[in-house]
Amino acid sequence: MAVWKKTKHVGVRFRESETRRYRGRPEKYYSIRYKRAGKAVEESVGWESAGITPQHCSNLRGEIIQNIKNGQGFFSLQEKGDIGAAKKKAKETESITLQQAFEAFLETRSLKDNTIREYKRSMDTAFIDWKNKRIVDISRDSVALLHKKLRDDALKNFKAKCDKKKYTPSKEELDKAGSAQANLHMRFLRSLLNFCAGYYEDAEGGPLLKHNPVQRLSQTRAWYHVGRRQTIIKGHDLPAWYEVVSQWDNDVIRDYLLFLLFTGSRKSEGLGLEIEQVDLKSRAYTILDTKNRHPLTLPLPNHLFGILEKRINQLEGHKYVFPGADKAGTLTNQKTHLIEPKRHVADVIEKSKVQFTLHDLRRHFITVAEGLDLSGFSIKLLVNHSTGQDVTGGYVMPDVERLRLPMQRIEDRILSLAGAKEQGKIVELRRG
Repeated sequence: MAVWKKTKHVGVRFRESETRRYRGRPEKYYSIRYKRAGKAVEESVGWESAGITPQHCSNLRGEIIQNIKNGQGFFSLQEKGDIGAAKKKAKETESITLQQAFEAFLETRSLKDNTIREYKRSMDTAFIDWKNKRIVDISRDSVALLHKKLRDDALKNFKAKCDKKKYTPSKEELDKAGSAQANLHMRFLRSLLNFCAGYYEDAEGGPLLKHNPVQRLSQTRAWYHVGRRQTIIKGHDLPAWYEVVSQWDNDVIRDYLLFLLFTGSRKSEGLGLEIEQVDLKSRAYTILDTKNRHPLTLPLPNHLFGILEKRINQLEGHKYVFPGADKAGTLTNQKTHLIEPKRHVADVIEKSKVQFTLHDLRRHFITVAEGLDLSGFSIKLLVNHSTGQDVTGGYVMPDVERLRLPMQRIEDRILSLAGAKEQGKIVELRRG
């Protein structure tokens, strides 16, 4: 058993190793002893081969005792080591670049695939020159300047495209050009830097970023005003639109557009709808990959049910209700789904003379629902909107059958506005 021996320095002692040798003799291992809060404390310092001497140990001991008396600094070698490690880590953290932070952000956060794609697009376009920039070097001024540059560059490109097409844009179009995209990029940067503030620490254990530089845009009211799009298919335009779509040669596109019209679903929810998510027996469908990540089962109104029943019965072996197809409408792959049909939408606009977007169909559904004086809570459930801060709503469990009547009334009204003859009829379903 090793025997501890005193040195000429108070509170410093050593033991000699039975196996290690240094300079032809047994190597010494040093420790210090002192009192803290009335209790004796002993801490190991290290081997003399590492440069540890009795004088060094005495100096450490004196520094610790002085700190204990003054109530500041480190009170032990362990605390001294922790402070040193924290400073080293903080120094390394200060060198973190925006690209490195973004990679940590993706690894840590649980994000949907589409969100990841959008964030990567921002990094590769708006912040491509900032990828190797240290996050601590991103200033409020640089954020404000880049925000303006993003908008100005987009406006310049928009004008160039208009000139090429010999099109004269309106003042409203010029005001909006690039504004929404510039705001979107900066909101992503704000989210990323908020993550950095919580993920990276300085030497004192506080956030590496004390303030998010993107706050400058809010504090100076520099965010570009972009009004929410209010376009819908107007009631007097719906018959022309509905007639063209109902007679569309490509049944995948036709049924997809009608699905959005009669359910108010988001375009991505319709595109990714799998056959397994449609329960023909219960006349209901379930959306799994929703925007707010809450699976939702909803009733199918009668007219739409007939459309989907016929479609699904003809799709043996296919995974999706609206499968991928080539330009001619031929189903090309049983395991892929339709992608956003921009060309077909443009063709429908040209033939019907009715301007619309896929999201306009969702707005039209909600507008019709509001006009029927349905409960706001039912409408939110039907379109899978968050109930927000409605505490009571958090206790209400959606019932498919309770939503069947509101859904059918909406379909009936849409068919009426479209001038279609067929009207919905409520079908009572037996339970259990």
